[in-house]
Amino acid sequence: MKLEKKSGIPYYIQLKEQILKNITSGQWPPGYKLPTERELAGELGVSRNTVGQAYQELEGEGVISSAQGRGTFVTGAGAVLQRESRKEKVLRIVDAAMEEAVSLGFSIDDFVSFVHVRGMEKKAALSRLKVAFVESNRDQLLEFEREAYLGPEVAIVPVRLEALTSEPGRTRERLGAMDMIVTTLYHLSAVKSFLSGQKTPVIGISLEPKLETMVRIARLPASEPLALVCESEGFADKVRSVLSQAGIYHELETVLARDEKDLAASLAGRSAVVACSSRKAQAAKLAPGAEIIEFRTYPDAGSLNLLRSALLELRK
Repeated sequence: MKLEKKSGIPYYIQLKEQILKNITSGQWPPGYKLPTERELAGELGVSRNTVGQAYQELEGEGVISSAQGRGTFVTGAGAVLQRESRKEKVLRIVDAAMEEAVSLGFSIDDFVSFVHVRGMEKKAALSRLKVAFVESNRDQLLEFEREAYLGPEVAIVPVRLEALTSEPGRTRERLGAMDMIVTTLYHLSAVKSFLSGQKTPVIGISLEPKLETMVRIARLPASEPLALVCESEGFADKVRSVLSQAGIYHELETVLARDEKDLAASLAGRSAVVACSSRKAQAAKLAPGAEIIEFRTYPDAGSLNLLRSALLELRK
Protein backbone atom coordinates (compact mmCIF):
# COMPACT_ATOMS: atom_id res chain seq x y z
CA MET A 1 0.00 0.00 0.00
CA LYS A 2 1.11 3.53 -0.76
CA LEU A 3 -0.33 6.85 0.35
CA GLU A 4 -0.38 9.92 -1.89
CA LYS A 5 1.10 12.68 0.21
CA LYS A 6 0.11 15.53 -2.16
CA SER A 7 -3.44 14.43 -2.97
CA GLY A 8 -5.06 16.54 -0.27
CA ILE A 9 -7.05 13.51 0.93
CA PRO A 10 -6.45 12.71 4.64
CA TYR A 11 -4.14 9.74 5.12
CA TYR A 12 -6.60 7.74 7.21
CA ILE A 13 -9.24 7.97 4.44
CA GLN A 14 -6.71 6.84 1.81
CA LEU A 15 -5.69 3.96 4.06
CA LYS A 16 -9.28 2.97 4.74
CA GLU A 17 -10.12 2.88 1.02
CA GLN A 18 -7.04 0.80 0.22
CA ILE A 19 -7.89 -1.73 2.92
CA LEU A 20 -11.43 -1.97 1.53
CA LYS A 21 -9.99 -2.51 -1.96
CA ASN A 22 -7.76 -5.34 -0.70
CA ILE A 23 -10.77 -6.99 0.94
CA THR A 24 -13.23 -6.64 -1.96
CA SER A 25 -10.63 -7.86 -4.46
CA GLY A 26 -10.07 -11.00 -2.40
CA GLN A 27 -6.43 -10.15 -1.66
CA TRP A 28 -7.32 -10.11 2.04
CA PRO A 29 -9.93 -12.89 2.50
CA PRO A 30 -12.20 -13.37 5.55
CA GLY A 31 -10.08 -14.28 8.56
CA TYR A 32 -7.00 -12.54 7.21
CA LYS A 33 -4.94 -10.97 9.99
CA LEU A 34 -4.15 -7.31 9.36
CA PRO A 35 -0.79 -5.78 10.27
CA THR A 36 -0.62 -4.21 13.71
CA GLU A 37 -1.04 -0.46 13.94
CA ARG A 38 2.68 -0.10 14.72
CA GLU A 39 3.72 -2.28 11.78
CA LEU A 40 1.50 -0.53 9.24
CA ALA A 41 2.38 2.94 10.53
CA GLY A 42 6.10 2.15 10.14
CA GLU A 43 5.58 0.70 6.66
CA LEU A 44 3.65 3.76 5.40
CA GLY A 45 5.55 6.41 7.33
CA VAL A 46 2.50 7.75 9.19
CA SER A 47 1.53 7.97 12.84
CA ARG A 48 -0.14 5.13 14.72
CA ASN A 49 -3.12 7.45 15.28
CA THR A 50 -3.70 7.57 11.50
CA VAL A 51 -3.79 3.78 11.25
CA GLY A 52 -5.85 3.54 14.42
CA GLN A 53 -8.49 5.93 13.05
CA ALA A 54 -8.81 3.93 9.83
CA TYR A 55 -9.08 0.64 11.75
CA GLN A 56 -11.62 2.14 14.18
CA GLU A 57 -13.97 3.29 11.37
CA LEU A 58 -13.69 -0.03 9.54
CA GLU A 59 -14.47 -1.91 12.75
CA GLY A 60 -17.46 0.36 13.37
CA GLU A 61 -18.76 -0.56 9.90
CA GLY A 62 -18.36 -4.29 10.61
CA VAL A 63 -15.57 -4.77 8.04
CA ILE A 64 -12.87 -5.83 10.49
CA SER A 65 -12.85 -6.95 14.11
CA SER A 66 -10.20 -6.91 16.78
CA ALA A 67 -9.56 -9.44 19.52
CA GLN A 68 -7.44 -8.40 22.47
CA GLY A 69 -4.14 -10.25 22.48
CA ARG A 70 -4.78 -11.85 19.08
CA GLY A 71 -4.92 -8.98 16.57
CA THR A 72 -7.27 -7.50 13.96
CA PHE A 73 -8.99 -9.67 11.34
CA VAL A 74 -11.15 -9.30 8.22
CA THR A 75 -14.72 -10.26 9.20
CA GLY A 76 -16.00 -11.08 5.73
CA ALA A 77 -16.36 -9.57 2.28
CA GLY A 78 -20.15 -9.79 2.27
CA ALA A 79 -20.70 -6.76 4.50
CA VAL A 80 -18.14 -4.77 2.52
CA LEU A 81 -19.66 -5.65 -0.84
CA GLN A 82 -23.13 -4.79 0.44
CA ARG A 83 -21.86 -1.44 1.74
CA GLU A 84 -20.14 -0.65 -1.54
CA SER A 85 -23.17 -1.77 -3.57
CA ARG A 86 -25.51 0.54 -1.64
CA LYS A 87 -23.08 3.42 -1.95
CA GLU A 88 -22.70 2.92 -5.70
CA LYS A 89 -26.46 2.79 -6.13
CA VAL A 90 -26.87 6.14 -4.33
CA LEU A 91 -24.05 7.66 -6.39
CA ARG A 92 -25.75 6.54 -9.60
CA ILE A 93 -28.96 8.25 -8.46
CA VAL A 94 -27.00 11.42 -7.65
CA ASP A 95 -25.26 11.33 -11.05
CA ALA A 96 -28.57 10.93 -12.88
CA ALA A 97 -30.16 13.78 -10.92
CA MET A 98 -27.14 15.99 -11.56
CA GLU A 99 -27.25 15.32 -15.30
CA GLU A 100 -30.97 16.11 -15.35
CA ALA A 101 -30.37 19.40 -13.50
CA VAL A 102 -27.62 20.42 -15.95
CA SER A 103 -29.86 19.56 -18.91
CA LEU A 104 -32.46 21.95 -17.46
CA GLY A 105 -29.93 24.78 -17.43
CA PHE A 106 -28.74 24.65 -13.82
CA SER A 107 -25.09 24.67 -12.86
CA ILE A 108 -23.35 22.06 -10.70
CA ASP A 109 -23.18 24.65 -7.91
CA ASP A 110 -26.94 25.14 -8.21
CA PHE A 111 -27.45 21.38 -7.92
CA VAL A 112 -25.24 21.16 -4.82
CA SER A 113 -27.20 24.03 -3.25
CA PHE A 114 -30.54 22.37 -4.04
CA VAL A 115 -29.44 19.07 -2.49
CA HIS A 116 -28.14 20.78 0.64
CA VAL A 117 -31.33 22.78 1.19
CA ARG A 118 -33.59 19.79 0.54
CA GLY A 119 -31.47 17.62 2.82
CA MET A 120 -31.78 20.12 5.66
CA GLU A 121 -35.54 20.34 5.10
CA LYS A 122 -35.84 16.56 5.22
CA LYS A 123 -33.71 16.38 8.35
CA ALA A 124 -35.93 18.97 10.03
CA ALA A 125 -39.08 17.13 8.95
CA LEU A 126 -37.84 13.84 10.38
CA SER A 127 -37.11 15.50 13.72
CA ARG A 128 -40.66 16.89 14.04
CA LEU A 129 -43.12 15.36 16.45
CA LYS A 130 -45.95 13.50 14.69
CA VAL A 131 -49.46 14.18 15.99
CA ALA A 132 -52.52 12.47 14.54
CA PHE A 133 -55.85 14.30 14.57
CA VAL A 134 -58.79 11.87 14.46
CA GLU A 135 -62.11 13.37 13.38
CA SER A 136 -65.18 12.32 11.38
CA ASN A 137 -65.56 15.61 9.52
CA ARG A 138 -63.27 16.26 6.57
CA ASP A 139 -63.40 20.05 6.97
CA GLN A 140 -62.29 19.95 10.57
CA LEU A 141 -59.47 17.56 9.68
CA LEU A 142 -58.16 19.87 6.98
CA GLU A 143 -58.52 22.98 9.15
CA PHE A 144 -56.58 21.44 12.01
CA GLU A 145 -53.79 20.44 9.62
CA ARG A 146 -53.74 23.76 7.77
CA GLU A 147 -53.84 26.10 10.78
CA ALA A 148 -50.76 24.54 12.46
CA TYR A 149 -52.08 25.31 15.95
CA LEU A 150 -49.18 23.43 17.55
CA GLY A 151 -46.39 25.18 15.66
CA PRO A 152 -44.19 24.35 12.64
CA GLU A 153 -42.13 21.81 14.60
CA VAL A 154 -45.18 19.50 14.85
CA ALA A 155 -46.39 17.45 11.87
CA ILE A 156 -50.18 17.00 11.87
CA VAL A 157 -51.45 13.74 10.36
CA PRO A 158 -55.23 13.80 9.63
CA VAL A 159 -57.06 10.49 10.19
CA ARG A 160 -60.74 9.95 9.39
CA LEU A 161 -62.71 8.40 12.25
CA GLU A 162 -64.27 5.94 9.80
CA ALA A 163 -60.83 4.36 9.25
CA LEU A 164 -61.04 2.84 12.74
CA THR A 165 -63.70 0.44 11.46
CA SER A 166 -62.99 0.28 7.72
CA GLU A 167 -59.21 -0.35 8.07
CA PRO A 168 -58.63 -1.28 11.72
CA GLY A 169 -55.30 -3.06 11.31
CA ARG A 170 -53.66 -0.43 9.14
CA THR A 171 -55.07 2.42 11.21
CA ARG A 172 -53.94 0.90 14.51
CA GLU A 173 -50.42 0.55 13.10
CA ARG A 174 -50.50 4.07 11.72
CA LEU A 175 -51.67 5.61 14.99
CA GLY A 176 -49.19 3.53 16.96
CA ALA A 177 -46.36 5.28 15.08
CA MET A 178 -47.52 8.71 16.27
CA ASP A 179 -46.05 10.63 19.19
CA MET A 180 -49.52 11.79 20.27
CA ILE A 181 -53.12 11.41 19.14
CA VAL A 182 -55.67 14.24 19.32
CA THR A 183 -59.42 13.95 18.84
CA THR A 184 -62.53 15.84 19.83
CA LEU A 185 -64.34 15.10 23.08
CA TYR A 186 -67.18 13.59 20.99
CA HIS A 187 -64.88 10.78 19.83
CA LEU A 188 -62.46 10.48 22.75
CA SER A 189 -63.93 7.31 24.24
CA ALA A 190 -64.14 5.58 20.83
CA VAL A 191 -60.52 6.37 19.98
CA LYS A 192 -59.26 5.30 23.43
CA SER A 193 -61.19 2.05 23.18
CA PHE A 194 -59.79 1.41 19.70
CA LEU A 195 -56.22 1.94 20.96
CA SER A 196 -56.66 -0.03 24.17
CA GLY A 197 -53.30 -1.49 25.19
CA GLN A 198 -51.19 1.02 23.25
CA LYS A 199 -49.04 3.57 25.09
CA THR A 200 -49.46 6.50 22.68
CA PRO A 201 -51.14 9.35 24.62
CA VAL A 202 -54.65 10.31 23.46
CA ILE A 203 -55.82 13.88 24.17
CA GLY A 204 -59.43 15.07 23.89
CA ILE A 205 -60.08 18.70 22.92
CA SER A 206 -63.04 21.05 22.52
CA LEU A 207 -63.62 22.88 19.24
CA GLU A 208 -65.56 26.13 19.12
CA PRO A 209 -66.44 28.65 16.40
CA LYS A 210 -65.22 32.23 16.43
CA LEU A 211 -67.40 34.64 18.40
CA GLU A 212 -67.71 36.80 15.27
CA THR A 213 -69.34 33.89 13.42
CA MET A 214 -71.90 33.36 16.16
CA VAL A 215 -72.73 37.09 16.30
CA ARG A 216 -73.27 37.26 12.52
CA ILE A 217 -75.65 34.31 12.62
CA ALA A 218 -77.49 35.65 15.68
CA ARG A 219 -78.17 38.96 13.87
CA LEU A 220 -79.92 37.26 10.95
CA PRO A 221 -83.77 37.23 10.97
CA ALA A 222 -84.91 34.11 12.80
CA SER A 223 -87.96 33.88 10.55
CA GLU A 224 -85.85 33.05 7.48
CA PRO A 225 -84.44 29.49 7.19
CA LEU A 226 -80.68 29.39 6.70
CA ALA A 227 -78.98 27.21 4.12
CA LEU A 228 -76.00 25.33 5.53
CA VAL A 229 -73.69 24.21 2.71
CA CYS A 230 -71.34 21.49 3.98
CA GLU A 231 -69.85 18.06 3.36
CA SER A 232 -71.94 15.88 5.67
CA GLU A 233 -74.96 15.63 7.93
CA GLY A 234 -72.55 15.04 10.79
CA PHE A 235 -71.08 18.51 10.37
CA ALA A 236 -74.57 20.02 10.11
CA ASP A 237 -75.60 18.31 13.37
CA LYS A 238 -72.56 19.80 15.12
CA VAL A 239 -73.43 23.28 13.85
CA ARG A 240 -77.00 22.93 15.13
CA SER A 241 -75.72 21.72 18.50
CA VAL A 242 -73.29 24.65 18.84
CA LEU A 243 -75.97 27.20 17.92
CA SER A 244 -78.47 25.63 20.31
CA GLN A 245 -75.97 25.74 23.19
CA ALA A 246 -75.45 29.44 22.45
CA GLY A 247 -79.20 30.10 22.51
CA ILE A 248 -79.43 30.68 18.74
CA TYR A 249 -82.43 28.85 17.31
CA HIS A 250 -82.31 29.45 13.57
CA GLU A 251 -83.81 26.84 11.30
CA LEU A 252 -81.00 25.27 9.26
CA GLU A 253 -81.54 23.51 5.94
CA THR A 254 -78.62 21.21 5.15
CA VAL A 255 -77.41 21.50 1.53
CA LEU A 256 -75.05 18.72 0.46
CA ALA A 257 -75.51 19.05 -3.32
CA ARG A 258 -72.18 19.25 -5.17
CA ASP A 259 -73.52 19.71 -8.69
CA GLU A 260 -73.42 23.44 -9.37
CA LYS A 261 -76.85 23.47 -11.04
CA ASP A 262 -78.49 21.72 -8.09
CA LEU A 263 -76.60 23.87 -5.58
CA ALA A 264 -77.56 27.11 -7.34
CA ALA A 265 -81.21 26.05 -7.22
CA SER A 266 -80.97 25.34 -3.48
CA LEU A 267 -79.40 28.76 -2.80
CA ALA A 268 -81.62 30.82 -5.08
CA GLY A 269 -83.23 33.77 -3.29
CA ARG A 270 -81.23 33.32 -0.08
CA SER A 271 -80.09 36.47 1.68
CA ALA A 272 -77.60 34.59 3.84
CA VAL A 273 -75.79 31.25 3.58
CA VAL A 274 -73.67 29.43 6.17
CA ALA A 275 -70.89 27.32 4.62
CA CYS A 276 -68.07 25.07 5.77
CA SER A 277 -64.56 26.13 4.75
CA SER A 278 -64.16 23.77 1.80
CA ARG A 279 -67.43 24.94 0.20
CA LYS A 280 -67.35 28.64 1.02
CA ALA A 281 -65.98 29.67 -2.40
CA GLN A 282 -68.54 27.54 -4.25
CA ALA A 283 -71.41 28.98 -2.20
CA ALA A 284 -70.20 32.55 -2.83
CA LYS A 285 -70.01 31.87 -6.56
CA LEU A 286 -73.53 30.42 -6.83
CA ALA A 287 -75.24 32.85 -4.41
CA PRO A 288 -73.58 36.15 -5.35
CA GLY A 289 -76.17 38.35 -3.61
CA ALA A 290 -76.17 36.47 -0.32
CA GLU A 291 -74.14 37.08 2.82
CA ILE A 292 -71.74 34.13 3.10
CA ILE A 293 -70.84 33.14 6.66
CA GLU A 294 -67.96 30.68 6.95
CA PHE A 295 -68.46 28.27 9.86
CA ARG A 296 -65.09 27.14 11.17
CA THR A 297 -64.19 25.66 14.52
CA TYR A 298 -60.99 26.14 16.51
CA PRO A 299 -59.52 24.49 19.63
CA ASP A 300 -60.48 26.58 22.65
CA ALA A 301 -57.80 28.18 24.83
CA GLY A 302 -57.95 25.42 27.44
CA SER A 303 -57.50 22.72 24.80
CA LEU A 304 -54.52 24.48 23.24
CA ASN A 305 -52.84 24.84 26.63
CA LEU A 306 -53.46 21.15 27.32
CA LEU A 307 -51.94 20.14 23.97
CA ARG A 308 -48.88 22.35 24.39
CA SER A 309 -48.25 21.00 27.89
CA ALA A 310 -48.50 17.42 26.57
CA LEU A 311 -46.02 18.24 23.78
CA LEU A 312 -43.56 19.70 26.30
CA GLU A 313 -43.72 16.44 28.26
CA LEU A 314 -43.01 14.46 25.08
CA ARG A 315 -39.96 16.57 24.27
CA LYS A 316 -38.55 15.93 27.73
